[in-house]
Amino acid sequence: MTATAPHTAPSSSPAALLAIALLVVAAVFAAGARGSFLFDDFSNLVDNPALGALTRATLGAQWQDVLFSSRASELARPLAMASFMLDRLLFDWHPLGWKLHSLLWHLMNTVLVALLARRWLALALPGREHTTAAVLLALAWATLPLQVSSVLYVVQRMELMAATAVLLALLAYHRGRGQLGAGDSRGWAWLVGAGGIALVGVGAKESAALFFAYVLVAEATLYRFVTANPRDARWLRGMAIAGAVGALALAIGLAPAYFSNEAYAVRDYGAAERLLSQPGALWHYVGWVLLPRESTMVFYYDDWPVAQALAHPTGAVLPLLAGLVAVSAALAFRRRQPGLAAGVLFFLAGHLITSSYLPLEPVFEHRNYLPAFGLLFAAAALLRQTPPAAARVLPWALGVWLVLSAGQALLRAGHWGSPVRLAELHAERAPGSPRACYDRALLYTVASGFDPTHPAFAAADRELARCAALPRTSLLPAQAGVILHSRGGTGQAGTWWQKLEAGVRDPMFPASATALTTLARCKLEQTCPLDDASLRSVAERTATLRSAPSEVHRAMGDLQWRVFGDLAAAEAAYRRAFDVAETDDAAPSMALAALLASRCSPEASAWLKQTAARDKRGALDGDLAVLAEDLSRCPAVPSGTPLPSTAE
Repeated sequence: MTATAPHTAPSSSPAALLAIALLVVAAVFAAGARGSFLFDDFSNLVDNPALGALTRATLGAQWQDVLFSSRASELARPLAMASFMLDRLLFDWHPLGWKLHSLLWHLMNTVLVALLARRWLALALPGREHTTAAVLLALAWATLPLQVSSVLYVVQRMELMAATAVLLALLAYHRGRGQLGAGDSRGWAWLVGAGGIALVGVGAKESAALFFAYVLVAEATLYRFVTANPRDARWLRGMAIAGAVGALALAIGLAPAYFSNEAYAVRDYGAAERLLSQPGALWHYVGWVLLPRESTMVFYYDDWPVAQALAHPTGAVLPLLAGLVAVSAALAFRRRQPGLAAGVLFFLAGHLITSSYLPLEPVFEHRNYLPAFGLLFAAAALLRQTPPAAARVLPWALGVWLVLSAGQALLRAGHWGSPVRLAELHAERAPGSPRACYDRALLYTVASGFDPTHPAFAAADRELARCAALPRTSLLPAQAGVILHSRGGTGQAGTWWQKLEAGVRDPMFPASATALTTLARCKLEQTCPLDDASLRSVAERTATLRSAPSEVHRAMGDLQWRVFGDLAAAEAAYRRAFDVAETDDAAPSMALAALLASRCSPEASAWLKQTAARDKRGALDGDLAVLAEDLSRCPAVPSGTPLPSTAE
């Protein structure tokens, strides 16, 4: 048996079919390109200060700051940020251009999926032409209703770009395996190059590293470690075993850290509960792919039931047993049905990161962007072996499925093209979701213009009250209620202040942190006539929390200094911000240095040095120079003043 099956050059007819498929994909998603930014688009992009300050004139000085400005990951995902930097320069903050850019990546991935499907189908079912089937598989994958949120949710271009790297790497790997199967040792260069492409893709998102898991799946089911040279086969097996053992050892070694309370401090569940919830989530994903129903996809899953035990009503017993049966069957039939086995295992490999013990949210649609290909590939491999008796019916059945699936994607994309309709739809379909509720409340708030006589004002107040009463809610509804009534001048802000202050407690989850920093910014920018006494009470309460993140303490420090004039409280807040900040976050030490410099404190110079040490790319050089000049006008600082003793 050879590692690859010979294939002929595609004819113009399949090429035309691919062009038609791309036009269909473009038409489906273009319906949603008129939509707005959403959810994490704001924290990662719109509110990103480096992106906000970027202009064509300052590109030369700021490009490094933008590339490494993402807080979505410790790796900063510079490749994805480079694409967002391009959007900022070309389209400013008009979402249409950003979304169309993402659509281009999706169209490119559709082509790559077709190419990969054709090659892998030739391995699973040699001796047949699979070009048309591969194009139709790619069309089915690209027009799943599930993919709408990956393509039109701008920040998820990170996932699209990582998928591009993985698909290119898999195609390069296939080329190399073909050469090794023919006895050409130059195939190793392609294999090494494939790994390099995947590692570059990690610069877009860490999911690109799953390439190595996908390769292991492909070797175990499709390539079967077959080469012309037995030595090459031994090397492949050895590398696969070493990689699998290394990955398992790493997972075991990291487990204690992620099963700690500190790792899940920003969640209301732990690692064990998250793992117990994943078998059910995976089966839910299977339904989204094979039996797509647009009405079940609500984008926000913050009310997803987290399993507390195996026997819990939302536990993992049945889905886990069903999953074990599916995996066992795939492995048992990997020789007789290699396409089925490859597809099932590919899907599961695609969730090795997001369905692990990492402190992520239980469910998100975009996690299936590339793994969905595995399920469709498995289905295609089975359907290509349809008995002659069903051969006449099958094309019609598949055509109906494809039309219905693409039609639902078109419908969903249309919803995404209307921010008003989308917010209403999410709240209606996910009545228990605090995020969906908050989105609709904000919609009403904007519509009211903060005019208490406008009907939308009362609607916003009612919706915020409903949001605040939901389980697993955050401080966002209370913060919005404070701003709504403060700017509306109704005299009812006091009730919302009470709810807000009562909700300032440990543990502080990310949404609540966002609420407090937004409230502080609103006051500092003088866009909200907030009550100083209530705001100061919230700031003092925040100072007692152990779980408040660095940006919250820094915002409270800004309030204490710039609004209330309490320099001692501001200094304490900045020091807390420094203590809990990441070691590459220069903002807290910069804030403290500025405060100390304004007081000509002997410590100011030491904190300027601390800031410079953290500001590795020199983004704050200009500000540091100004502070140093201000300090030069102060009385001389005694020599030998030590650096701050806070441990790095």
